[in-house]
Amino acid sequence: AATASPVSSMFSIDSGALQLEMGKKSKRQPESQSFAHPTIYNKTAIKIVDEIWSKTHGNPPPSSVAAQLEEYEAITERVNLLIEKQGPPRLIHPPRHEGIAAFERWLGENGAEHSKVELAQFPEIGYGLRAKVELEEAEKVMTIPDKVMITTDTASQAELREFILNDRVLQQLPNVVLSLHLLMEACSQDSFWKPYIDVLPSSFTTPLYFTRDDLLQLQSSPVLAESLAQKRNILKLYTHLHRLIREQEAPSTLCANGFFYLDFIWAVSCVMSRQNQIPSSNGKAAALALIPLWDMCNHSNGQITTDFDLENHCCICYASRKTASETEFTIFYGARPNSDLLLHQGFVYPENIHDSLKIKLGLSSGEEPITKTLRSQLLAQVGLPVSGQYSILKKANPFGPELMTFGRLFTADHTQLQEYATLDVTALRSKLSAESLTKEDLKLLDFLGKRCQLLLHSYKTTLEEDKTLLLKGELSACAREAVKLRLCEKQILKCATQYALTAQQLCTN
Repeated sequence: AATASPVSSMFSIDSGALQLEMGKKSKRQPESQSFAHPTIYNKTAIKIVDEIWSKTHGNPPPSSVAAQLEEYEAITERVNLLIEKQGPPRLIHPPRHEGIAAFERWLGENGAEHSKVELAQFPEIGYGLRAKVELEEAEKVMTIPDKVMITTDTASQAELREFILNDRVLQQLPNVVLSLHLLMEACSQDSFWKPYIDVLPSSFTTPLYFTRDDLLQLQSSPVLAESLAQKRNILKLYTHLHRLIREQEAPSTLCANGFFYLDFIWAVSCVMSRQNQIPSSNGKAAALALIPLWDMCNHSNGQITTDFDLENHCCICYASRKTASETEFTIFYGARPNSDLLLHQGFVYPENIHDSLKIKLGLSSGEEPITKTLRSQLLAQVGLPVSGQYSILKKANPFGPELMTFGRLFTADHTQLQEYATLDVTALRSKLSAESLTKEDLKLLDFLGKRCQLLLHSYKTTLEEDKTLLLKGELSACAREAVKLRLCEKQILKCATQYALTAQQLCTN
């Protein structure tokens, strides 16, 4: 059996591939055909799309958060105008509860076995799966055949096939192919997957749906820069595809229904938040898939207990723990920090035992050249860059091996560096990454403790103020997740600061 596991890959365009593709000979449809698809060939919308395309493709991504925000605000003005000119989204999403009975009936008719769980709504959480009977640990809970899955394999068999073959970007980004496939099926009232699509969320709390005010709740968080980059990447993709649809022989379903920005980010968010890898039908590589019902399980700590049965072509999910009847049935998405969960799934899990916070560290530019060179050489020996991101962990010892290694080399004086240089690579890595602390690590602990304290003080609100904000219940759904994330980050920094202080005292004594 092959394990099915959630995937959280980024949507982005390789600039080299894009330049190659846009340099190909155009297959633009004759001007006389423009009236066939007025939603695509709206001249005002085209002008705005091309302006955004020029801004996102003609300039490199900003290098600072301040510059990212400035660019975001300038482009957002054009995006809002584009949305206004395009009008309401083409997709009409019915209330989810109205489609549940038809969805469950469709699953049963197509070979799914899910009699032990049902789709239900939970307070503050939203939709998830509820156990209809008591479930024992390791008990088989559901079986979902690949027949009902929307995959990159089914995309290649649909109208999209020729469109994919004619575009290098789509060939390199299977998650975008899956998004377009979903969008086309959502546009079709005759789609085989309509019962599934009708119970998908109509909106999300991923950063793609964040307003400017929501984003500002992430100030001082490293996720702000990642959120802005994500928005930029998706906009870049949208404008590329919009131009491609105008110039190439695009699938008729996609053209006839228009290609609206709000519909595109809905499809992207569906895929981004619930895509999973399964074995491809050709047996040569993995395929990306949306797995109906199973992908509506919410996350909790545990272990991955879902397999893909190659012989019977189905996904089989087992219970990771004992679950009482009438309570929520959850699965484990994988060992991911809350930053990843927010960026790709649109939620923050405060009880996340795998949470961590990325911090940027680098060598000082003002150091003596001979010492800096030696320090850089030792970092290269152990496979670390002179400047990079390191994680502070939500653990009793928050400083992992890589951070300890960098920190020890960063704080070592020239004599210590020379001593390190006499060791072979294995001994050097072992010494630098050691969890045990000695008096030699006082400088390291002081450095890490002060850095964590400095980062903690950079937030505009305190832990207590964030807790009060969440209790008031006045935040938007997106802002609420942003505040939950920064609260988790502050708790990590507070614990790390206290750990460094306590460890210094122990080393001194």
